[in-house]
Amino acid sequence: MSPVRPDPLLLWPTYTLFPLAALSILIFGVAGGDPAMSFIGIALLAVNAVFVVNQLYGTWVGVDGDEIVHQTWFGLGGSRVPVGAVQRVDAKRYAGGHGGWSAPHFVVRGREDVVRVNTKAYRLPTFVPLIEHIRSANPRVELDDFWTRVARGEDVSKEVTVTPKGRF
Repeated sequence: MSPVRPDPLLLWPTYTLFPLAALSILIFGVAGGDPAMSFIGIALLAVNAVFVVNQLYGTWVGVDGDEIVHQTWFGLGGSRVPVGAVQRVDAKRYAGGHGGWSAPHFVVRGREDVVRVNTKAYRLPTFVPLIEHIRSANPRVELDDFWTRVARGEDVSKEVTVTPKGRF
């Protein structure tokens, strides 16, 4: 089974809009003869490039041996859950800075560990083989309504759910 990787087309703000701010700082720094501002612009471009390379090549979700793995930063970060220990797959939504709107997360809950993946940079149908692999290893795994519909092939990409706000 091939790992699920972020879709480059869904990452377009990272490699188009965000570098515009860094480029504008760099241009103003060079035009004004300010080496500090020029350095800041170059540093911001470099940091953005690191994030894009990480998302495209260093981040994936899949099966490694007998574990569900979410790897980031080329293996320096991530989480693992044994396939046999998976009890539930949820589409948890976490409060974010987008006015209460958030992308569903792919949350695999094991007995002790949890794999949590924000699906904003992924195409949801690419998770179907992973869900089928989890269900084939353990048919008693509970899928919430969202991932059940994704596994059936329904288009749930147009649905938007407001994340409940905290009381405080």
